[in-house]
Parts: sequence; C-alpha cells; structure tokens
Amino acid sequence: MITVIMQHQVKDFSKWKVIFDADEPNRSKVSVKQLGVYTSVKNPNDVTMIFEAPSEEVFHTFTSDPRLQQEMENAGVISMPVTSLLKKM
Repeated sequence: MITVIMQHQVKDFSKWKVIFDADEPNRSKVSVKQLGVYTSVKNPNDVTMIFEAPSEEVFHTFTSDPRLQQEMENAGVISMPVTSLLKKM
C-alpha cells in the first residue's frame, strides 16, 4: 500500500468537487481510496487530496487514463498536479 498526496489548482472548487465526487466509483474499481480533500487556508481553489492505493503502478495507471485526464479538464483543473508517493515506514 502507498499513500499519495496530490495538489493542483482549480478554477472553482465547488464545481471541481462535484465532478471529483462523481468519480468515486472509478477510484473504487481500482482500490484507490480517498483519505481526504483539503483546500489552502489562503486560496480555496488550491486543492490537496490524500489517497491510499495498492501500488505505485496502480495509481499511475489510474491517473494516466485519458478518461480521467478529460474529467480533470472538465472539472476546471488549471495546473499540473504535484504528486508525492509515500510508503509507511
């Protein structure tokens, strides 16, 4: 299991969140579990998400899917995601 921290900017958090929440079934299919969604105190459109995934390969396969890329665009993601993959020690 790995923990993933992903951060990106969105145009409008409320719109983004509706589309993000609707994608939960796709995350569940590949056992990517959402642990939390956070916004910056100073900028509510600066979003950080924490996930748990079975492996780095599973997470990369999920995030490189063209369907997800299109959903991110539709949701108003305006920056490249910054991602940290972590393993618990």
